[in-house]
Amino acid sequence: MPKLTLALAAALILLITNTAMSRDSITLTDGWKFKRAEADLAAPFAEWEMVTVPHTWNALDGQNGRKADPEYPDGYYRGPAWYVKPLEIPAAWKGRRIFIRFEAASLVSDAYLNGAHLGQHRGAFAAFCYELTSKVKFGAENILRVRVDNSHTEEVMPLSGDFTVFGGIYRPVHLFATEQDCITPLDYATSGVYVTTKELTADKATLEIETKINNTAKHSGTLTLSSELLDKSGAVAKSSTTEIQPSPDKTRSERQTILLDHPHLWNGRKDPYLYTLHSKLLRDGKVIDEVTQTVGLRTVQLTNEQGFLLNGQPYPVHGVNRHQERQDKGWALSHADNEEDFQIIAEIGATAVRLAHYQQSEDVHDICDRKGFVCWEEIPNVERVSSSPAFDENALEQLREMILQGYNRPSIVWRGIFNELNANWIKTPDGGPVVDPAPVLHKLYALAKKLDPSRPIVAASWTTDHLPFLQIVDWQSYNTYPGWYWGKLQDFAEVIDKGSATIGGKRVAISEYGAGANIQQHVEGPVTKPDAPGQFHPEEYQAVAHETFWNIAQDNPKLWGTFVWAMFDFASDHRDEGKQPGINDKGLVTHDRRLRKDAFYFYQANWTDKPMVHIAARRLIERKRPTTEVKVYSNCEKVELRVNGKAMPAVTPDSTHIYKWEDITLQPGPNTIEATASNAGQNMSDKCNWNLAK
Repeated sequence: MPKLTLALAAALILLITNTAMSRDSITLTDGWKFKRAEADLAAPFAEWEMVTVPHTWNALDGQNGRKADPEYPDGYYRGPAWYVKPLEIPAAWKGRRIFIRFEAASLVSDAYLNGAHLGQHRGAFAAFCYELTSKVKFGAENILRVRVDNSHTEEVMPLSGDFTVFGGIYRPVHLFATEQDCITPLDYATSGVYVTTKELTADKATLEIETKINNTAKHSGTLTLSSELLDKSGAVAKSSTTEIQPSPDKTRSERQTILLDHPHLWNGRKDPYLYTLHSKLLRDGKVIDEVTQTVGLRTVQLTNEQGFLLNGQPYPVHGVNRHQERQDKGWALSHADNEEDFQIIAEIGATAVRLAHYQQSEDVHDICDRKGFVCWEEIPNVERVSSSPAFDENALEQLREMILQGYNRPSIVWRGIFNELNANWIKTPDGGPVVDPAPVLHKLYALAKKLDPSRPIVAASWTTDHLPFLQIVDWQSYNTYPGWYWGKLQDFAEVIDKGSATIGGKRVAISEYGAGANIQQHVEGPVTKPDAPGQFHPEEYQAVAHETFWNIAQDNPKLWGTFVWAMFDFASDHRDEGKQPGINDKGLVTHDRRLRKDAFYFYQANWTDKPMVHIAARRLIERKRPTTEVKVYSNCEKVELRVNGKAMPAVTPDSTHIYKWEDITLQPGPNTIEATASNAGQNMSDKCNWNLAK
């Protein structure tokens, strides 16, 4: 059986949030045994399946549609499963403190070491940490068992939602050792260090650093806490040192102040500058614990006059929604998967990301901090709440975890406390009326403001009608799909107007908008509204929908931001539409990330300065109409079109960077369509082939 070795453990460094800790540590990836069924705590496991972590048991059945697995009410397995990991913790670690940290497990987990219960965590999206010290057999084999259950429960968010709730230990797990005195990893599994910007101008920054220290050692004498703020070159910009009188068996908070002259601000996509904070605990001049994390200095504000302000200046919120999921992997994503997703998001020119509909991974937050995306993060309070007091407790706990674990993140700007509550399509398990969410929303808002008053509290409503609980948050937004689920595409303007009027004329955001598209399905000629739950979702309609929406939204003084739904196609196993069962196909990029849809390039033309050109409807290869429109997206000054080598008359783009040539005649058989764009002397081209039936 795979075991930890001293050499391996000493060679690895644990990464916690945006943190590198100088502690003996290892990431527990290989050698896990797994059973997708209920089991006894002492059940033999030699014959169980061998898996690696991160892992989910719904990678396939959670994305193939309800009809593929009719034995499960939700179309995929939702129930208990067990993981077992044999551990041999080195004898050299004896006398130190041993911890285990799970970055997430879905939905409810119970962890055991050598038969002793470490604890239960209720919620699929936050990290949690346990101390193992008193339960460890040093120099011998230890058995770690984790029961994980993604069954629906009325006590744990999310209660509902248009996405698959993947089960498993789907983010990394870390085992690490510290000295007896340490910066605690047990404060809601955070780094134990919180940085608050008390004042920030171009000339000066005042930072308060709170460090939580846990003392279990019986040493006499004092400890020293050193906090060093390093600039990007690695030079110490400022530091603070505090002498601490130990308080055995207690966790105490130490606050320090750092005054920084002429701070370099974190300025979004333009300049995501990060300092590095080293927090060191010393005894007799020797470092006994250290936490290192990045820090970005910025201010954020929403105003009715200017919209969103970053560091006091208007900043465009060109946003997309992103689920933490992809084809054949579910939620068990690698660092490479996350990097690719956010590289694609950068490629389209987005400045903002809504992390729908839950706290996403520390790796994702590292990427957003580093790349300069401003993020909306939210708890999974989706569609309805429960009348159970345990639900309220869990909602507050998930909010507390999300806020504290993301407290130091410059990229996190907005915190959301609900999505589409009490929508008119919601059904409760007993068929009764939905519960009034106002009482728990008031509690959530109060807790959010208490823990972190610096960030706006937002929410996403399904309707622009007046609902009293919409007034609880600081700024309201709306999820809306005109021309897809109801009405006409042009009704988007009315949604914005009514949404603003409903809350007294304040600016609003559009937190979701879009239409579905299967890249294998196409329509020639003028597009008409498809049947949203039907099997035909032509790519051309999605493109026209987004052209219409953005034409209304850009520079609209009633908006503070927009978030396209969605960046990527994603698993929603109950769906059966667009010839893609189990998939919500509103993404601008396919589920496997291989192809960008036409609407992707439309936004790229509007959101980026890097010269680009793209011929729309390029995948509509087999054609029947001899006369057609040719549509090109480009942010360049000029685009020339050639059809079968012949230049077409020049056209002028509209305000959304669309070049259109009407009534282009195709010849029977193959046709070559080529668009050449020029910008400041630089040329680029796009070419495709269409075939007209003879």
